[in-house]
Amino acid sequence: MNYDKGYFESPEFRELLAKYENSTRLGINSYFGIDEFVDLLSYYLSVDKSDEAANILDAARRLHPTAPENIKMGIKLLLYNGDPEKALELFGELKYVDELEALSIKAEIMVALRKFRQAHDIAIELLQKSTPGQESIYEGLEILLDCGFALDALEICETALKAAPHQISLYEVKAECLIELQRINEAVKIYNELLDDNSYSTFYWEQLGHIYYMVKKFGKSLECFEYESAINEDIEYSYMMQAYCYYYLRDYDSAKKIFATLAEKYKNTVTPIFYIGLCHYRQGLLNDAINAFDIAISNAQEGTIAMMLARINKAILLDISGEKSVADDAMSMALLMHPDNMKQLVLTGNHLYELRDKENLTFDDMNIIETKEWSTEETLYKLGVHLVNHHHPELGKRVLKYCRDLSYDKADIDAYLAHILWTAGKKDEAIQYIENALDGRSNTLFELFDVPYNANISSQAFTSQIEQ
Repeated sequence: MNYDKGYFESPEFRELLAKYENSTRLGINSYFGIDEFVDLLSYYLSVDKSDEAANILDAARRLHPTAPENIKMGIKLLLYNGDPEKALELFGELKYVDELEALSIKAEIMVALRKFRQAHDIAIELLQKSTPGQESIYEGLEILLDCGFALDALEICETALKAAPHQISLYEVKAECLIELQRINEAVKIYNELLDDNSYSTFYWEQLGHIYYMVKKFGKSLECFEYESAINEDIEYSYMMQAYCYYYLRDYDSAKKIFATLAEKYKNTVTPIFYIGLCHYRQGLLNDAINAFDIAISNAQEGTIAMMLARINKAILLDISGEKSVADDAMSMALLMHPDNMKQLVLTGNHLYELRDKENLTFDDMNIIETKEWSTEETLYKLGVHLVNHHHPELGKRVLKYCRDLSYDKADIDAYLAHILWTAGKKDEAIQYIENALDGRSNTLFELFDVPYNANISSQAFTSQIEQ
């Protein structure tokens, strides 16, 4: 889990990697020790090449069928692929392993299962059984971080640094704690000091670039990821982050070039083509943007937020283009097949939605998404209001009516529906919603119609007032 990423830049590992890749390319059955397979699998997972990692595991099982490291690698691969239940089953087969390592592996599985209290307790046990300088201290701190106990991890980390002031991994985890606590300047200072000693560490450049990205310093972020690519051009993550930076720096041609390269390499991917659509939109190329979102829809899995956002963006673009009926169909599909988790709908800072994952979230995004648990009706209400605010009243009306059936308190929804219908000249339809909003004491109704709040006003008096 907490692999020493600096090792992957070392001459020793680069020689091992070259030997493996040459053997694979030439079809030679070279011998590799089990520890070498462990290193190779960890590397390929670190650069998001899970298929290669799976090939490593197959080769290790053939050459070293009884090695317990095969089970550890299998667990690591299952966790990477999002299957913690199977990882826990496989953990039950693990024998002849160091106690501290077993604790670390089990805690990682508990984190993946979102059993954070159990993971926390295991991490504390791991830390208590570790001695100063042991790598298990780093692993225990990382587990606490993964469980959301950043302040606890920072306090323990600073205590550990007093006992082992030259242990680089502790400075790394301290920086991660500071990032979680949004103490950015302190984290940047640590990474700059680490880079002073190891200027060719892609890990440090990547971490620094990600910090700058999260605080929206996209120019600085871009520079860091460009350094990372210059050191190791095989790290595709750095190119993806460069493309995001170019997008937010409004260099859409440069962004599209990188996104297109990634979309070509990974034919069924969603995110690169999704952002190509956003770039086209920013450049005023509406038809090209619609076509890009069509491809994203064909690539996305049904029931995912990526599919929903692609359909919503397509509906918005069709509405802008005057294709109202087709836009309504696209929005209907987005609502009909919506995922359980729709919290990205609350990120309404731009006209079109931008697809998010854990890598391209900014602190501003996180502070909105993680403020509370967002219910289905709350996220759909945000979507409906967003559409109305961006002058898509009919699309907004469809969403709000769908949301209304799911909501306990309908007053503010009725306020928006009343305003949409009244503005469209459908006053008879609007009156019932006005009455409902007044009965529900919706101050939103008064705000939308720019009328001072009056809790005792009748619907007739309200309509007379807004007609004037």
